[in-house]
Amino acid sequence: MSLLLAAVLALGIAASLSAVLTRYGQAARTTVIGALTVAGAAGGLLALRVLWGQDVPDLVRPWLIPGAVFHLGIDPLSASFLLLVLLVGCCAGLYGEGYIAASHGHVPAAPARFFFLVLVASMALLVGARNALLFMVAWETMALAAFGLVSCEHGKPEVRKAGLLYLLCTHVGSLCLLALFALLGRNAGSLEFDAFAAVPALPAAQRTAVFLLALIGFGMKAGFVPLHIWLQEAHPAAPSHASAAMSGVMIEMGLYGLLRLLALLGPISMKASMLLIALGLTTAVFGIMFAMVQRDFKRLLAYSSIENIGIILTAAGLGCYGLASASPTLALLGFSGAILHTLNHGIFKSLLFLSAGVVYQAVGSRNIEACGGLQKRMPWTCALTAIGAAAICGLPPLNGFTGEWLIYSWLLRPDAGHGIRFAALAAAVLAIVGAFAVVAFSKCYGLACLGQPRSEAARGAKDPSWLMLGPMALLATLCIGIGIFPAPALHAAIAAAGNVSHLSRPAVSASFEEWSRLLGVVGLIGAGVWVMTALLWVYRGLLLRRREVGSGPTWGCGFTAPTARMQYTGSSYAVPTARVFTALLGTREEVHPPLGYWPAKASFESRTPDPALERWLPVLTARFNDWLSLPRQLQRGRLQNYLLYVSAFLVTILLWKL
Repeated sequence: MSLLLAAVLALGIAASLSAVLTRYGQAARTTVIGALTVAGAAGGLLALRVLWGQDVPDLVRPWLIPGAVFHLGIDPLSASFLLLVLLVGCCAGLYGEGYIAASHGHVPAAPARFFFLVLVASMALLVGARNALLFMVAWETMALAAFGLVSCEHGKPEVRKAGLLYLLCTHVGSLCLLALFALLGRNAGSLEFDAFAAVPALPAAQRTAVFLLALIGFGMKAGFVPLHIWLQEAHPAAPSHASAAMSGVMIEMGLYGLLRLLALLGPISMKASMLLIALGLTTAVFGIMFAMVQRDFKRLLAYSSIENIGIILTAAGLGCYGLASASPTLALLGFSGAILHTLNHGIFKSLLFLSAGVVYQAVGSRNIEACGGLQKRMPWTCALTAIGAAAICGLPPLNGFTGEWLIYSWLLRPDAGHGIRFAALAAAVLAIVGAFAVVAFSKCYGLACLGQPRSEAARGAKDPSWLMLGPMALLATLCIGIGIFPAPALHAAIAAAGNVSHLSRPAVSASFEEWSRLLGVVGLIGAGVWVMTALLWVYRGLLLRRREVGSGPTWGCGFTAPTARMQYTGSSYAVPTARVFTALLGTREEVHPPLGYWPAKASFESRTPDPALERWLPVLTARFNDWLSLPRQLQRGRLQNYLLYVSAFLVTILLWKL
C-alpha cells in the first residue's frame, strides 16, 4: 500500500509546486510530467500485482480526525479502477501540458495544473479508501477539484453557469452519501467498510433507504437520467484534458461506489435488479438520442458518456439479477461486462475528448459545422479520431466490442430463466442504441474530417505537437490492442467482478478460460482484418507510386460552382433518424422556405433542448423556492414574536428531557 500512498503524495506535492512555479513555465511542466510518471509507475505496478493474484496488506494508521482511522486497502475491484485512473490521468496530464501551451493564455495554467493533479490524486485515494470518512474526504476533494477545472475560464458566463450547476448537483449527491454512510455506520457501530460487510441483513425499510440513497448519491456523479443535468454543461466548459479525465474516469467513480456497496452489502432483490436494468436502458437511449442531434462536438461526447454509463448500469443490473436468481455464472458475466466496458469507455472516451481539444484549438469553435476537410490537413488527428469513433460504436476488432460482447452474451444465454423475455427486450434496446451511436459518430467524424473546409480556420488547420498526439496515439493503440488481445483486460474485469459477486478464485479462473477462448477467436479475426487492411494500403501505395492522381469538383446536379455550404449539415445528416423520435426529443424547428418563382434566400434552424434541464428543473426549482418561502412567514420583524419562538423552543427542550 505504500506504493498507492506514494502515488497520491507525489501528485499532491506536485500540485502545490506547479502552482508556485507557474512563472517558470518549463519548471512547472517538468514537475507535472515527473509527478505523473512517478504516480503512474507506482500505482500501476501495485494495481497489476493485485490483478494477477498477489495479496497486498492494508495500510491502517491513526488519523488526526477524532474517532477516524486512515485505512487504505486494495483488491481487484479497486485495482482495475486505479489502473484506469492513472492511465487516463497520465495521458490527459501529458496532453494538457501541450494544450495549455497551445492555448496562448486562454487556459490559465496555474489552476488547470493544480486542480487536475488534485483530481487524479483524489480519485486514486478514493478507490483505495476502506473507511467511510476517508472515502467522503476523497469524494469531496474530487468534486471540488472538478469544480475548479470546470470554472477555469470563469470569465465566460456559460462557464460560470456550468460550474455552479455542477457544484449544486455534486453536493446534493454528497448529502445523500453522508446520509447513507450515517445509516450504515449506525447499524455497524463503525465507519469501517469491513464493519459494514459484517452487519447482518438490514430491515426492509432501511435496506430500501440505503438502495435509494446510493442510487441518487452515486447516480448524480455518474449521470443516470434524470440526474445527468450537470454533465452536458460541465464537460464542454472544462479544458479538453480535464473533460477527458472527468468523462473517462470521474463519472465512473459513481459506478465504482455503487459496485463497492454491492460488494459490501451483498445481493439486492430481483425487483431492485430490474429497476437498475430499466434505469440503465433508459439512460442509454436518452443519452445517445440527444448525442445524435448535437452540433457541439463536446456536448455530443458528453451525451455519449451518459449513454455509455447507461450501458454499464444495465450490465451491473444484469449482474445483480444473476445474484438474486442464485446464478453465479450470470452474476459474474454481468459484472464482468460492466467493469470491462468501464475500462474500455475510459480509454476511447478520453481519446475522443483529447481529439476534440485538438480540433477546437485548430478551428476555434466547438461547432462541427465549422470544420470539414480536416483529414487532409490534420491526418494524424483524424486517423486517431476515426479509431476512437469506431471503438465507441462497439465495432470489432476494437475494444468497445469486447465489453458489449459480454453484455450481449448474458442477454442471449438460454439459462436466463424467467427473465428471458426481459433479456430479449433489453438486447433489442441495446442494438438500437448501437445503431444510433453509429449515426452520431459517423456524423461527427464525417462532417468534421471529410468533405471541404467549412471555414477559413478549418482551411488552415494542422496537426498539433507530439506532446498532444503522443497520449492520443497511446490510447488509440490500446483501443486496437484490447480488441485484438482482450485476455489481459478480460482477466482484470473478471477478477474485479469476482469481488462483487463473491465467487471463489477457481470459479473465476474457469470462467476466464471459457470467455477468453471465445474472445480470442474474435481477436484473431480482428488481427486478420488489420493485417489485410495494412496490406491493401501498401498495395495501393505501390500501384500509385508512379502515377499522378488528379482531383476535381464532384458533379453537383449541373451546378458549376459548388461550395462548402452545399454539404450536409449536422441537422440534415441526423434528421431522417431524429424525426422518428421528434415527440421524445422535443426538437424545435424554424423554417423559412423560399418564396416566389425565382431562387431566394431560405433558412432552416433546429434546436433540441434537454427536457430535464429546461423543463423539469425549472419546475422543481420553483416548487423548492415556494417551500423555502414558508419559513419567511415567521420573520415579521417584531421582537415579541422572536421572544415567543425562543420561549417555545426552551419549553420543548425541557419537555424532551423529562
